[in-house]
Amino acid sequence: MHSSNLHAPTPASLAASVEVTRRENRLLHAGILLTLALACAGCLAIDLVDPDLWGHIRYAEDWLATGELPRTASHTFSAPDHPWINHEILAELAIAKGYRHLGINGLLAAKCLLGMAIVGLMVSVARRQGVSLLLTWALMLLVCANLHPFFVLRPQLMSFGLFGLVLWLLERGFRNWQISRSIDWKFLWSLPIVFALWANTHGAFVLGLAVVGALLGGRIVEKIVEQQASLRECLLLALTVCGCIAATLLNPYGIGLHHWLIQSLSRPRPEITEWLSPSTENVVFWPWVALLVVAVLSILMAQRRRDWVKFGILMLVAWQSALHMRHIAFLALLCGFWLPEYVNSAVTRLRLERLSSLASSRYTTIARRAAIVTLLAVACLLSFRIDRQFHGLPVSRNTYPLDAVQFMADRGLQGRLVVSFNWAQYSVAALAPDVQVAFDGRFRTCYPQDVIDMNFDFLLGEFGGRRYRCDDSGPLDATRVLRHGTPDLVLLDRRYAHAVSVMQEQKSCWSLLYRDRVAEIWGRRERYDMPTSSSYMPLALRVQDPRPRDGAVLWPALPTREVPGQLAAGAAIQEHLGS
Repeated sequence: MHSSNLHAPTPASLAASVEVTRRENRLLHAGILLTLALACAGCLAIDLVDPDLWGHIRYAEDWLATGELPRTASHTFSAPDHPWINHEILAELAIAKGYRHLGINGLLAAKCLLGMAIVGLMVSVARRQGVSLLLTWALMLLVCANLHPFFVLRPQLMSFGLFGLVLWLLERGFRNWQISRSIDWKFLWSLPIVFALWANTHGAFVLGLAVVGALLGGRIVEKIVEQQASLRECLLLALTVCGCIAATLLNPYGIGLHHWLIQSLSRPRPEITEWLSPSTENVVFWPWVALLVVAVLSILMAQRRRDWVKFGILMLVAWQSALHMRHIAFLALLCGFWLPEYVNSAVTRLRLERLSSLASSRYTTIARRAAIVTLLAVACLLSFRIDRQFHGLPVSRNTYPLDAVQFMADRGLQGRLVVSFNWAQYSVAALAPDVQVAFDGRFRTCYPQDVIDMNFDFLLGEFGGRRYRCDDSGPLDATRVLRHGTPDLVLLDRRYAHAVSVMQEQKSCWSLLYRDRVAEIWGRRERYDMPTSSSYMPLALRVQDPRPRDGAVLWPALPTREVPGQLAAGAAIQEHLGS
């Protein structure tokens, strides 16, 4: 017997080796899926603070404290009697209640779970269409990368969740459309219930109505063109759209909400970053470009029958995302539900799945096991990162006026405050009711356009000719906001160079009380420079601190202070925000 035959593998050892390889390949595949899923969760667990979060909780707490929904603007001296159309009622209540019972850490975890629930609906649709899990989760990561900058604690989260639910109901209702043109009506008839909730949660229900109307209208056209239309089906589809529209009238303002939305959305908002076109300076720009490329190539190269109604809607929303970057999130949600089958078809056409299987079959045992260990390490790192994002919401001292507001609390400064746009709702949460602001992030929901214009005249000036101003505001006047309503104080973000220069020119009327690298506080001279005034502040109590404002304080980052005398009012709400 030759010596080489002594070491020949037996059939049993070959079978065992093959089984080990299969197990390791399954483990490798599971590791890739787990890593992709954790990467998606990491995108949705973003712990960036939204400048309006303080206001959303404060307004909900005001409502809960009084038991009555405010009908006019609150916490402001520039438009106290102006109607307030609050289109975020249920969202603000949900955030406030969540903060009461779960704390900020619980809210952050709930936010991530909401995002993963939306992704779960997308994955369920893709799996019913026969798309592989690996390809599905790879696309989900691209979708989540586009959602990432917008997935902070804010009422828009509710719109993302409800829009995802609407898209899932549409997919279930028309799941056999390409095969038999049949409709599962029970899912479509659930849509009005969703819109009744959405109309009381966030104004983006308008986009949802547009998508539903376009999709159901397109289905009617398809039926007519293909001569398969029945009058009954066409009427039921039209009635479904009408039912969704009618359901949105079930809100505290009735049709007044729709009238306000038409007026507000018909006017541009060039001063608000999210309403600008995406540019290379935005973190979402390249993920957005990648999503557009994937969408166009997959639809063009797919071998399956194309749904031109969906394709048309995608084009319209993509166009809107090119005009206003806030629509990128809704484009991502549409792609998450509608693209997987086209991506799968395009991949099949290009035979890329064969390359994947070929590569996996040629893995050596060492390479395969090294890949498994690497994926395990990456999954652990992602898990630790996500867990860290659930432990508090950092408020940067270099972005928000934490030290300046602490100075105001320490000195008992109160009255009418002109404050930079992104700091107004933090100021309300920290200083109300001793301070009222001129303007805040509620924007057109409770401020007339002339008040908006005078505040941006001060902060931005002409803004390179990109401003939108109404005719009633008159010529641009950077100092009008310093006269309107006779404000007492100005809390200034030093990044607004135009406003800084305006205040330097107003030294005859305004006196500098505080300055650091982030903020300035100015007080009216007749109140703070006159020794005979009860608010007189000697130079020894004023602050000029050139040190960098490094580090962060965990949300809500409100000033620490005793609550005697004049600061006692509003302490209950302050306790809820600061607990």
